[in-house]
Amino acid sequence: MKAAFSMLATAALAAGLLLTVAACTDTAEEPADENPALAAPMPEGMIRGTVLETMDAVGYTYVLLDTAEGQRWVAAQQTPVAVGDIVQTNQGMAMQKFTSPSLNRTFEVIYFSGALQNLSATTLPPGHPTTTTAPVAAGTMIADTAVAAVEEGRDIAWVYANMDSLAGQPVSLRGKVVKYNANILGTNWLHIQDGSGSATEGSNDLLVTSAAEAAVGDTVVVTGNIALDKDFSAGYSYAVLMEDASLTVE
Repeated sequence: MKAAFSMLATAALAAGLLLTVAACTDTAEEPADENPALAAPMPEGMIRGTVLETMDAVGYTYVLLDTAEGQRWVAAQQTPVAVGDIVQTNQGMAMQKFTSPSLNRTFEVIYFSGALQNLSATTLPPGHPTTTTAPVAAGTMIADTAVAAVEEGRDIAWVYANMDSLAGQPVSLRGKVVKYNANILGTNWLHIQDGSGSATEGSNDLLVTSAAEAAVGDTVVVTGNIALDKDFSAGYSYAVLMEDASLTVE
């Protein structure tokens, strides 16, 4: 009798454990059912991962993400996230041995990104950016970028053709913003195109750094010094760019 009772108790316990596991599995799957963003394909040029660790400091959110490519630290403008959330962001710019004085911590490698999109949040807080625009690779022509030059004949193609003689010199250009990342390493990063140059040769797109703000699609006039052969690591190297530019949105 005692043996039978023991067997029944064991069976009941096992059934209870199975129900608990099933309930946990259902709960884990519910967010994807309730939030289509979790099931949506990841846009080209973006990464997606689960937050393993997070902290905020001086307007930035630091997250350790578990991605399909392994774990990586990402820093972006301050965003409400929690451990276990699934977030999405662009590839960002890699910095080696970066030290955060406010956190009193040095990161072996950290990627600075424009924004984090918390896919686990079914509704995002007011004013929270949804996601950054998928990157437009240098050398990729997009529609409707043609604009008049500030000075006839002096356009982006002209900069590439004369970059050796222009190194260290101030140049003014008008172009359309095709990519924009805000507040990375204390500056804003934008790519402009003006309809000139060759997409195949990569001479149609110029990187500009500026303290001023802009948005993808803006027509801007930028003035800054031309710099050559800048390598920011992680594949972010540029034969020519414009540094510390003043910027006017037209």
